[in-house]
Amino acid sequence: MKSLTHLINGYNYRITRVWIEPIKVLKMIKLTTNRKEQSKIESCIKKCQNRTTRSLNGDFEYHHLAISRSNKFLRIHDSEKIKMFILFVDLGGSTKMSSELSPDVLAKIIRLFSQEMAYIVESYDGFVLKYVGDAVIGYFPERKALATAKNAVFCAKAMVSVIENAINPTLQKAGYQSLQIKITMDFGDNNIVRYGSDIQKSHIDIIGLSVNLAAKMQSLGKPNQLIIGNQVFLKLSPQLKTCFKKIKVNSKVWPYHDLVSKSPYPLFLTGLS
Repeated sequence: MKSLTHLINGYNYRITRVWIEPIKVLKMIKLTTNRKEQSKIESCIKKCQNRTTRSLNGDFEYHHLAISRSNKFLRIHDSEKIKMFILFVDLGGSTKMSSELSPDVLAKIIRLFSQEMAYIVESYDGFVLKYVGDAVIGYFPERKALATAKNAVFCAKAMVSVIENAINPTLQKAGYQSLQIKITMDFGDNNIVRYGSDIQKSHIDIIGLSVNLAAKMQSLGKPNQLIIGNQVFLKLSPQLKTCFKKIKVNSKVWPYHDLVSKSPYPLFLTGLS
């Protein structure tokens, strides 16, 4: 049993990694794509291939301003409560990489991973809240519920596709190990909180149950899977719902309850590769 600590909203959350029998299914349900969705994913892959190759060769430096764009949005909605989808993507095996790779190579790979995930979040009309060690937190303010939910889910699909078809082949060619990611998501009301008196410069962040739950779900999944909370599932179209399977988790491992029904908070799973 392993554990790690993530810093979320200024608090350390200890996540215990466990193997959970109910999540290992004989036939994994996978997220399917139509021609339009696949075309967008392939566009993300092609752009990533170009950037990652140039980045590892030293011909390209990431100057992505995702955090600045997010801060601009948050300051517009300072001290408001907004419904949004929270996406948490975590890089697996980073602790092992940190012990095996030189600091400059590790930094290059972490930077490549986080920046490419940020590009994908923005390409699906989301924002990047922050980079937390080996993880990226994105959010998708609810506009049209079905459309925003679909964007968030296919953002996750695009992330795995980019890792498998752009980043990993490039890393392998350069002699580095492949990356694996786990993605989790929840939905709900979130508060925009500014931590100081300076309207333009004070740190601003998102605080809400869905942020915390999306982080805690990370302990339940495996690479190339997407785990979503019930509030996300309820926002999906009937067609997308068929791509997810409800999972049963021991209450000792997942002790969280729905605030309204007081029953265990349901989780759903789909494969992304």
